[in-house]
Amino acid sequence: MSLVLVLLVGLLSVQAADTYEGSSFNEVLSILGNDQNVVKSEKEKSELAVYKSGNLPVYPVNSQTVFGPGADLIKDAKRTTEQKYDYYDYLPKKVHPNGVCVTGEWKITDPSPYTGYFATEARGLFIGRISVTMDRVLNDENRGFGFAGKIFPTLNPNEKVKTANFFTADVLLGTSTRRFFDTRVTNQPDSGFDLSLLALGFKIAQTFKKADQDPSFRPVSTIAKLGENQNFRSPRWIRISPNSNIKKNNQKDFRNEVLQAATDNDEIIFNIEVSEVTGDRNASQWQRLGEIKTHKALVGYGCDRRLHFAHPKLAD
Repeated sequence: MSLVLVLLVGLLSVQAADTYEGSSFNEVLSILGNDQNVVKSEKEKSELAVYKSGNLPVYPVNSQTVFGPGADLIKDAKRTTEQKYDYYDYLPKKVHPNGVCVTGEWKITDPSPYTGYFATEARGLFIGRISVTMDRVLNDENRGFGFAGKIFPTLNPNEKVKTANFFTADVLLGTSTRRFFDTRVTNQPDSGFDLSLLALGFKIAQTFKKADQDPSFRPVSTIAKLGENQNFRSPRWIRISPNSNIKKNNQKDFRNEVLQAATDNDEIIFNIEVSEVTGDRNASQWQRLGEIKTHKALVGYGCDRRLHFAHPKLAD
């Protein structure tokens, strides 16, 4: 490939990333379910039909789905670190394909030395997606829980804004924790150990490194930059933990667990905690800054096959 062509490809990539102009909360909310979707291929139609029938799909994760014919994990990894869009027409997730979405509000209530949407009294609308690594959705399996969040820097659900995203997880290769509401997640999760997943997990991690120098750590500086022109101050680590007052249940599928909890509780509160000294999810050196209040949970085609969370990198 000539030098001119290389430069042109790079320029086009930058321009594509720069076309993001933001979304409104209601705009993203409208695509999470099953009604506001235009499916094109037979595969998409069959996937949508599962949700419309009231069933919970279980998308497999194995070497074929991640690295087989038609799969391009490195392309997907680069897209999600370079593109800021909040959703696509069709976006199959390779490693966290099975999830449940929650909606509500992000609110910083405690004294904070940080800026942007980590600053005291910062409030914004919120959409999150709770998922598991790989395809182990039931509580008799080792599961690695993930919680991705999208913060809208506004309380007007119709205002178009640029969002900030975070990614957190507990243990990537899973633990025997039987409920999502019994775990804590951070932006630098443990890898864990599972012999049956070790080879695939290592290959996935090596691929992610081609798109991001440290894919095991997801900085939260984009949250600290929301509303800031130049100077910003961000914590290094974030931990999201369910409030201890949540009414829990023992549904086998984590998606049903979250759906039932949304019914059993008037609201589900997650603590927003930060640290400058540790990313250990079980350590004591965490400072509470505020909370995420969620009022609704849903499983839908758009939640699993369209919603996008831009992955922050160290350079962001």
